[in-house]
Amino acid sequence: MAKYGSPSAVFLVDGYNFLSAKLQTLTLKQESITEETSGLGDNSEASSPVGKSKATLTQGGAFFDTATAGLHAALAAGTPTTPQATPRIACVGYMGQTVGAFFIGIQGVFAAAYEVLAQNSKLAKANVGYAMAGALERGVIIQPLAAKTADWNTKSLGTPVDFTLDPSQVTVPITSNSIANPTVVTTPTPHGRATGDVILISGVATSSPTINGQQTITVIDATHFSVPVNVTIAGTGGSFVRANSSAGGAGYQQVTDLSGFTGFIGKLRDSADDITYADIPITFANVTSAPNAQRVTFAGVIDRYVSYDGDTTGAGSITAFAGLARN
Repeated sequence: MAKYGSPSAVFLVDGYNFLSAKLQTLTLKQESITEETSGLGDNSEASSPVGKSKATLTQGGAFFDTATAGLHAALAAGTPTTPQATPRIACVGYMGQTVGAFFIGIQGVFAAAYEVLAQNSKLAKANVGYAMAGALERGVIIQPLAAKTADWNTKSLGTPVDFTLDPSQVTVPITSNSIANPTVVTTPTPHGRATGDVILISGVATSSPTINGQQTITVIDATHFSVPVNVTIAGTGGSFVRANSSAGGAGYQQVTDLSGFTGFIGKLRDSADDITYADIPITFANVTSAPNAQRVTFAGVIDRYVSYDGDTTGAGSITAFAGLARN
């Protein structure tokens, strides 16, 4: 089992990299809100979910910093008594600044409590707690936070993200596949897929021809689907994961620094074969100053591979982060 430490943390809010203030602690708590449903005459307490969830994000012990685009600038004016008209955007991760690593994207964050701590014989620090009202989505990092001085795309850099390797993927076991054209695949549990979904099959034995690899399915019922292969010897075993998703998703972009460039447009692109890429489309608005944070949604199919394009105008440098949360 992989283990992660303090260098693995990612914490970006509205284009501010809060880790630069040397946080001492960072916690993210998620819970389902419940209400007691037991009553008079019951001899035990019962609770039922009310259909809402709650998340609390807390950072502790960051060094107090009044520099431009520093911690204090981001938070001192961000403790409203009413929800902000413009939601805040946060990206939090614990698996490191690496392509394909898990992160949580949040839109609708507003600062609930900000306190500066001055202690004898110690440097001043600050704590902040957030209440979250809005979207909270799990995704993967497509572009780790990094400085760039020219146009780039992660496909050309050799780092597109493969959805079949997503840490949130559920592996569905396969019982067998039949002698038929198309062959019928049987699963021991409901497969949860829909006609037209693309999956990646692996580990199927004896099937001739093999059905291992990327396949587009036609659903028959909850535990059967077919794939377009003319099988003459039945197969057994194996499993599959999804290779595309059909319910859209949300793209997150954070720009912590922009100098010299007069404009910057980032976009997420996808591909079924890691050769031909097209816009998802998730294209972020033109960025002319930093800090800047955006969340853009898309309703539709997202293919197996995803890359990030960064297009600059002029000469200069930019520090950007991007991630994708599939629905």
